[in-house]
Amino acid sequence: MKVSMQWLRDYVDINEDIETIAQAFTLHSQEVEYTKKLVSATKLVIGHVINCEPHPDADKLRVCTVDVGDETLTIVCGAENVAKGQFVIVAKVGAILPGDFEIKDATIRGVASSGMICSLDELGIEHKYHNETGIHVIEGEVRPGDQALKALYLEDEVMALDLTPNRMDLLSMHGVAYDVAAIFDKPLTLPEVKIQYSDDVNPMQIRTETKDCMSYYGSVIEGITVKPSPLWLRARLIAAGVRPINNVVDITNYVMLETGQPLHAFDFDLFDSDTVVVRHAKKDETFVTLDDKLRVLDEQDILITNGKRPVALGGVMGGADTEVHEKTARILLESAAFNPLNVRKTSTRLDLRSESSLRFEKGIDLGKTRYALDRATELLIKYANASVRKDVAYFDNSVQEAAVIEVSLAQINHVLGSAYDVEHVASVLKRLRFVYTLEDEVFKITKPTRRPDFASYQDIIEEVGRISGYTDLPATLPKTVSVGALTPLQKFRRSLRKLLNGLGLDEVITYNLQDSEMVHQLTLDKSVTPIKVKHPMSKNRNVLRISPLNGLVEVIAYNVARRLDAVHIFEIGTSYTEKGEREVLSVAMHGMYQNRYWQKTPKLNFYTLKGIFEAVCKHYNIEDIRYEQADLKDYHPYQTAKIYARDVMIGHIGKMHPTMSKTHDLNDVYLLEIDLAFLANHAQALPAYSAIERYPSVERDLAIELDEKITAAAVIDLVKESASKRIKDAYIFDVYSGEGLGEGKKSLGIRMVFSDAEQTLTTALIDAETDNILEALKRTFNAKLR
Repeated sequence: MKVSMQWLRDYVDINEDIETIAQAFTLHSQEVEYTKKLVSATKLVIGHVINCEPHPDADKLRVCTVDVGDETLTIVCGAENVAKGQFVIVAKVGAILPGDFEIKDATIRGVASSGMICSLDELGIEHKYHNETGIHVIEGEVRPGDQALKALYLEDEVMALDLTPNRMDLLSMHGVAYDVAAIFDKPLTLPEVKIQYSDDVNPMQIRTETKDCMSYYGSVIEGITVKPSPLWLRARLIAAGVRPINNVVDITNYVMLETGQPLHAFDFDLFDSDTVVVRHAKKDETFVTLDDKLRVLDEQDILITNGKRPVALGGVMGGADTEVHEKTARILLESAAFNPLNVRKTSTRLDLRSESSLRFEKGIDLGKTRYALDRATELLIKYANASVRKDVAYFDNSVQEAAVIEVSLAQINHVLGSAYDVEHVASVLKRLRFVYTLEDEVFKITKPTRRPDFASYQDIIEEVGRISGYTDLPATLPKTVSVGALTPLQKFRRSLRKLLNGLGLDEVITYNLQDSEMVHQLTLDKSVTPIKVKHPMSKNRNVLRISPLNGLVEVIAYNVARRLDAVHIFEIGTSYTEKGEREVLSVAMHGMYQNRYWQKTPKLNFYTLKGIFEAVCKHYNIEDIRYEQADLKDYHPYQTAKIYARDVMIGHIGKMHPTMSKTHDLNDVYLLEIDLAFLANHAQALPAYSAIERYPSVERDLAIELDEKITAAAVIDLVKESASKRIKDAYIFDVYSGEGLGEGKKSLGIRMVFSDAEQTLTTALIDAETDNILEALKRTFNAKLR
């Protein structure tokens, strides 16, 4: 919302400068994003072109004699539209225009030129607000030598507000004026409307077939002369960021900015009916809007019809076939209230956002619907030479008994931590123009129609606090029976991040939204139905992700494309399915993991990522992890495994399929995804204590031959189960297949570590342990000692 200071001062008698007002507004109401002068230029005057002749030495230049009041200047001008008799804006010698452009005496093709005839563009007014080519020709009563900005009502300052969604009342000059008057405790004067009706009766009949139109007022206004708006009106629209068009359209926009109530004007002769029927659109019904686009409608869209055909899309945009044009003589002026939810859905689906739809979406002041119609009618009578028929046609289902909000002085002081008395609170409520009664220190406030966001006594307390001044509230520490602390899961996340950083991985955060055509890539279950976004911002962000791994691969591809080949990243993110949300740890690695410039650098492989995962498990004392080779789509068929803990699958690890890597212009990519809840629930902060062994441990190696389909994990599990408590560890140190072994056979090298806290282990004891293990391997896997 852009606020004109000249406009604001019409309502509030305030002498403070714009910076003081902006600072106070930020502290007591909403943030002021910036302030600026509407036109930052000096030494601009009104000039009268008393003579205009071609330049003797340049076809496209004109030599103009311009009366600027106290002197007559010769100015060389290149604008095609300059002509004798015009009133123009002149920048005199010494003037500073936007961009620190100084006007100096000059000689142009042998002709002396003292000054510059200006266009609005050269004054810093964006072209979209005037659509003029060439210099600005002034229409209206002005005199040579007058201050140009003052004469054109451009001597104004603008305060831009950054509003929160609940302050829809500040989308109007009235709403801003209420707050400024309250903040500075100044009188507030809003325009009173006086209309002289004609003797002709309004022929309109208005009805609704939907409860989503709460009220609709319509006036027939005749004898209209469509012409440019007066200078003051155009200047205020430009200050508010709205392009002037003609007096009829400009007045409806002006009243919308003034009151927050959008209006619409139909050409009454093109409307071709004395009936207005408001209804919902039929499914796939079509309608051509003002921008000449055919819109396919939905059943939730609100249509304004003339009883025979649609003429407007309620709260969003009018129709092309009833648009006001330069020959319009009669209009039907509409002021209505629509369901904010319907308007928002329609404008979002059709991508039709406007100043009007913005206000309807956030909620308007239902008490201003009739006022806005009358205010616009008054201005049309004055500035379009119009007359209005008596008896406004309408229906209004929005009128309800005003809600009353009760709050006690004790509640106010308890919540704010203040020590206000009744007189202070009463003063604040009066400054806010709230209607209230007081009984036994309990305030009963009638909810103002301009503040539909009010829901409970807390809203009143907030109003008292902000107008009184947050800086005046005493500083107190919060009183609570609890002590703030991180939850165990939060602590684990922090610890895990620190550990992974130490292992050489960088944390990233990727989009939760993905493309529906790619969402199943790198996931285990391709049959999972992704959760669709109802109104996606773009096609490639239209569903919630099933796995963060897609996003990690995108991050790797982005960095590799910028010549950063070594990318080792992780994300603690969320997987979304119809069953619910699940937090996962996802890791992706590409390129050189450890750069040893003076030694041979080991190549990144499956076991690098497996080692990182096992380092995490060891750090948190998580045991009983095993791997099962798996053939998963999008992964390498021989370098991928599912990860199990106590027979429950907790994740997977593997190499991305070479075809997919090639699609992303990548080399080998290794991926890991683990259920975070499992890690957090089974992590042990400290290992169990065990005494230092007094007797040395003994290692014994075995080489066995067995079927190649038997996994190493199964062999190790059996070794540990069949040995006594003396065995402390067992692991594979060698795998061999090929010459010297039978077909379908492999050889495993097993290293076993034995120790006993009570005695030194003898060869006989170790042999006995080894015999038991070999017997179990033979019995279970038909293995034999090599």
